Amino acid sequence: KRWRNLNRCPDMIRCQYKNDLEEYKRFCVFHLFVARGAQSFAYPILFFGIGIVLCVFGGLSGNSILFVGAGALFAVAVIMPFAMQALQKSKAEKRVRANANFLKTQQFFCFDENSVTLKLKAGDREEEYEIPYEQIAGIYERKDLFYVYIGKTQALIVPKENLEGGSADDLAQLFRKTGKRFKEKKS
Repeated sequence: KRWRNLNRCPDMIRCQYKNDLEEYKRFCVFHLFVARGAQSFAYPILFFGIGIVLCVFGGLSGNSILFVGAGALFAVAVIMPFAMQALQKSKAEKRVRANANFLKTQQFFCFDENSVTLKLKAGDREEEYEIPYEQIAGIYERKDLFYVYIGKTQALIVPKENLEGGSADDLAQLFRKTGKRFKEKKS
């Protein structure tokens, strides 16, 4: 069923989303590199910095072994983000395989002035939650969707193309009430 068939959400912005493995993997990578920010790049930056120090000492002392060590650290610093991305995607696939209902789960969203109502439906099982905007940890706008963080690592995926009762700009206007927690896409 669609929200428009429910009397509870007639004049609000509605949307639905069916869980999708590829989108979930994109979210996991986004979370790793964007939402977590500099924290994800700490080790590559550390290795790069140590590599610079080794280059300086190698140049001052004329020791070619230090240059080789620096080169190895530079290579690790460059390769590490790609390895982290592959690992994150692998973890996402493993989580989906462990949850038989993941790909069967549909999410129905209803956004009003103060909160989002989330209805989860997987087979015969249904759950409904009301989440006030004050409890939302953060919202990131992407070109084609919003990631609405309802926890440190848990987010709702809200596609812009499926909105009913309003546009993506209308929904962004509601999200602006969260202040700095809403990270708008730069035009």
